[in-house]
Amino acid sequence: MTVFRLIRGVAAIAMVCLTGAACTSTTAPSAADSGIRDLEFRTETFSGTLQVNGSGFYSFFVGQAGPAELTLAAIQTPGGAALSTPVGIGVGVPSGTGCPRTTSKVASPGLTAQLTVTLNPGTYCVAVFDAGNLTSSVTFAMRFRHP
Repeated sequence: MTVFRLIRGVAAIAMVCLTGAACTSTTAPSAADSGIRDLEFRTETFSGTLQVNGSGFYSFFVGQAGPAELTLAAIQTPGGAALSTPVGIGVGVPSGTGCPRTTSKVASPGLTAQLTVTLNPGTYCVAVFDAGNLTSSVTFAMRFRHP
């Protein structure tokens, strides 16, 4: 009986030592251990001519969930003169030959993003449209950054 108690006692001490050693580790997990990847962003441009009461769109693919930024960079006359005329911009999901917008706003050209949305992986479109302010056709340039 005493040998059995001795073996059980040694086993208990060994378990306490092993458990204690495992619990005192000071090594933090690395980013590689977490399974989380850094977002990789792409910047794309979309430009063209926008007619009075018209619209246009450009489709793109998002491979990783994250924020997307849309910037209306420029509006110009066909001759190249800069305009500050506000037009509509938006993000949506392409359908047939259109781009039904899920988010949109009227914006004037600028150097910073006027519209930011969070997108999941999939196919999306950015759109530009006359919000009722155009009296003649204009050229436009948009920049969008997405994962």
